[in-house]
Amino acid sequence: MTGFSIDLAADRIVDHRSRAYFVEVSRSFSNDCYRSAIVMLWTVVVCDMVYKLQSLRDLYADAGAGKLLQDVEAKRTVNPNSPDWEIYLLDQVFARTKILEASEHVQLQHLQKLRHLSAHPVLSGADLLFLPTKEDTRAQIRVALGALLLKPPMFSKRIVEALVEDIAANKALLISREKLKAYIEARYLPNIPPAIELEIIRALWKFCFKLDKPETQANRQINLDTLAILCARNPVPVRLMIDSERAVFSNVGPEVEALDALVQFLGEHPELYASLDSAAHILIDGRIDADINNLVRARFKSVDMADHLANLATKTSVMLAKIDDDVWIDLLDAAVNEGHGDEAVRIAVKIYAGSGSYDAADRRFRAYIEPALPRFNLATMRELLEEIDVKPQTYGRGRASFDHSQIRDAATALGLDTTTFKNFTTYI
Repeated sequence: MTGFSIDLAADRIVDHRSRAYFVEVSRSFSNDCYRSAIVMLWTVVVCDMVYKLQSLRDLYADAGAGKLLQDVEAKRTVNPNSPDWEIYLLDQVFARTKILEASEHVQLQHLQKLRHLSAHPVLSGADLLFLPTKEDTRAQIRVALGALLLKPPMFSKRIVEALVEDIAANKALLISREKLKAYIEARYLPNIPPAIELEIIRALWKFCFKLDKPETQANRQINLDTLAILCARNPVPVRLMIDSERAVFSNVGPEVEALDALVQFLGEHPELYASLDSAAHILIDGRIDADINNLVRARFKSVDMADHLANLATKTSVMLAKIDDDVWIDLLDAAVNEGHGDEAVRIAVKIYAGSGSYDAADRRFRAYIEPALPRFNLATMRELLEEIDVKPQTYGRGRASFDHSQIRDAATALGLDTTTFKNFTTYI
């Protein structure tokens, strides 16, 4: 139990009523009243289950939670003096919602048995009342907190719909992957059961890569970002799920937007490409061949970054110049991080040198050369200047005096004398 604090955990109990009731548990434990702590702990658990079901019914329109509450009340009404409805509630919460894992259900059943022994005399025993140890009481408190009290109420199938609706409504504020990650981790993911997390991933996969409805089109990017965040949390169980349901997860597309989103996703999670079947591969490969941006993202088709960049370098400058600005920045950053910045920079040089007009050179400098300037070294800077010096559409354009002064400054900082490149120098 090292490192676990009952008091710190108690402050994070989701429902304020359960949090207030738990104070009695904590005080009993602190005062060595372990029997009282166990009895009250079970009471808090029962109350918290009811509160969660009420929240699901009232706040999230969960019909299943409402029906379960009706069934529990009917059970209690039949025999109001019997506590049997409490264990019935526990068993049905496990059976009919996703709040509890199987192991948590068993552990809470054990808590109920300890509560019974602690509260009722056993005439056949040497001691009429059972007295739990400090260690056992602490363990039961920790179980109750982790299995139930620290969890938010949205642990039924409604959580998928609630999460998707929530992030869609707030996407104007969740403007970065970092903000989105912080938001869903704070609001949805604390103590989330693995089964629910996989259920959310399964649903988001369908929304991102299969459905072609107005709402899924409008929210595809934020759903995609959420899916990427969740898959990065526990990649091994995700891959095992996809491997075990290969046909289901391979049923993607055929809409262009859905397949493009899948290529983008696989660029971040390349290991999952092999988990899809050949039918999905055909659709994915078709989109890669049809769009240079998909080809740039499709690192999962290459052995490593060096191989990926070598493949891109074989494409024409006309094709490469169709790479979107943000896609280029992502590629450049990834290449530098993996030790292949020079190869990426040379692609930028090829794009710029291949400009067919002044206007094209203006755009290509801003999009490809300017972001890459901090990444140039002495060798690649020399290659850039050599290309510029023989390409009038680069050195002779109106903006060259401004744009190329940036190159000159970067070259000078590298110790390269730019005056030997006559056309380059003349037009600055």
